[in-house]
Amino acid sequence: MKELSILLIIILAVAALGCLGETSTPTTSPPKLQLDKSKFHFYLYGMATCPHCQNMKRELPKFFGEDSLTYYELINNEHNTKIFMEFSKELGVRGVPLIGVFYDGKLYAIIEGEIDPSKIPEIVKEAMDREGIIVLSSRAYLIPFNETDIVQKLTELFLSGQASQ
Repeated sequence: MKELSILLIIILAVAALGCLGETSTPTTSPPKLQLDKSKFHFYLYGMATCPHCQNMKRELPKFFGEDSLTYYELINNEHNTKIFMEFSKELGVRGVPLIGVFYDGKLYAIIEGEIDPSKIPEIVKEAMDREGIIVLSSRAYLIPFNETDIVQKLTELFLSGQASQ
């Protein structure tokens, strides 16, 4: 027992001596990009009968501000339904809500389904870093910004719906 105590004291003394000579340099990580919530805008294709659509319709403005959402109703709106079918053709999406996430006027993400609004800034930061549009649906993938034809078409589709209440 006495030998164990002596061994423990020696280990602690060596560890303490090792710490004395060490000069610590503060580690700094690059500052994280903080996105301005007021620069977000969402274009949401949904249905009045869809609880997930209604939840996103309520939660996005609550988190990002009252003017952050443009809602496009699909029920009894042929124009919006036609546009939604174009999204289906281009991306393979079938469900609602379908949300176009714009930051400072530029499309950065397309989300099929409900999502926690607090996660959206991280998705946009990732899209900025990867220089493309992140699509989250039945699978996740990136459409690079240099694929200008599809990027322009998707942007136009989100901007050309008929706004609903």
